[in-house]
Amino acid sequence: MITATCSSFAGLATVRFMLGMFEATISPGFVAITGIWWTRQEQASRSAIWVSFLGFFGTIGGLITFGIGHIEGSLATWKLIFLILGAFTIVWGVLFVLVVPDNPATCKWLTQEERVVAIQRVVENKTGTKSTTFVKAQVLEALTDPKILLLGLISFVNAVASGGLSFGSIIIKGFGFTSLQTTLMNMPLSFLQAIFTLIGGYAQHKFPNARLIVGSVAMIPPIIGTVLINQLDAHNKWGRLVGVWLLAGYPTGFMVLLGLLATNVAGSTKKSMASAMVFVMYCVGQIVGEFSFPAHVCLANRIGPQCFKANQAPSYHGGIVAMLIGFILNIVFNLTLRVLYQLENKKRDKALEGKSQEEIEALKDESRVQGFDNVTDKHNVSALMFGLGLFADPIRSSSDTPSKSEGLSSIDG
Repeated sequence: MITATCSSFAGLATVRFMLGMFEATISPGFVAITGIWWTRQEQASRSAIWVSFLGFFGTIGGLITFGIGHIEGSLATWKLIFLILGAFTIVWGVLFVLVVPDNPATCKWLTQEERVVAIQRVVENKTGTKSTTFVKAQVLEALTDPKILLLGLISFVNAVASGGLSFGSIIIKGFGFTSLQTTLMNMPLSFLQAIFTLIGGYAQHKFPNARLIVGSVAMIPPIIGTVLINQLDAHNKWGRLVGVWLLAGYPTGFMVLLGLLATNVAGSTKKSMASAMVFVMYCVGQIVGEFSFPAHVCLANRIGPQCFKANQAPSYHGGIVAMLIGFILNIVFNLTLRVLYQLENKKRDKALEGKSQEEIEALKDESRVQGFDNVTDKHNVSALMFGLGLFADPIRSSSDTPSKSEGLSSIDG
């Protein structure tokens, strides 16, 4: 709302910086809440729901701003938009703080018995509920964990497309549509983002051990879309518009990423650090997607160049190519991470060979306890004994016979 009072670039820049700083807590916070309240089997669908609302509200956002633009008064339209939507955000934020508890143990609207049930439901996650203790060793562990580093790279390449789609309206208008038509043609893109996300969430629920496969498949429509935008004749505006709409598949990959953060990283400090790394890389990726150097410089030179250059308008060929490369790298990083998860799971199964069912059950019980003692996935008793990280459903095909180690928290991908 303060933005509406600004009258200079310095003021706008300052307020926008503050806005970005406060907004930076939203997605990491939702990841934490999802991991605290829902089981691994439930988290994919829950993440899909809240991520999909970005698309649903994006669909009606154009209509809302269009309606606000018809309000007659002394204030400029852009100021009214910030004042009205800002006030709504403040009210919703206050309600969120009052209604949503920190964790099941302190939830005021649950009875004592219901709190116990809520905690027991997520015992098998072995990622705990919440701890305010800062552990320096967990920071170092997060920084040196190759799986978390790969999650950061996936976040980076996914965000390149997000930054590029900030130009979505400009790209569509460049096809030859009027400003009003551009607003209408942009709405299906947001709606399809929501639909793709929900379909991806359902697919993860249906195939819980193939989340990274789901995320990789979701990159296929955007890859096709970028090819259509760049390769179709400039006069084929409807075909190129379909290409823009197909870009809507990319948020599914980000949803998969959020799910992996919630289920495969344990230890309160390590999880917070991993989330910070992933979202910092996301911000860097958006910067890359929005800036103005040509794509070949963007990819060959340094992080920070802009891939949408003014002299390439209205086609922005270089920026579209950068998005295409980002989608392809997303698949490469997804499959690489899945291989790492598979290797750890195979080592786990081999390490447990020859152990009795009683020994395995004892390990599982101790692992559950440590999961609530702010122990990381690397140092949980299961990992400590065998040198493995054992923190999610095993990666097996549905036809595989479950081993007796199944349920001892292998890594899901």
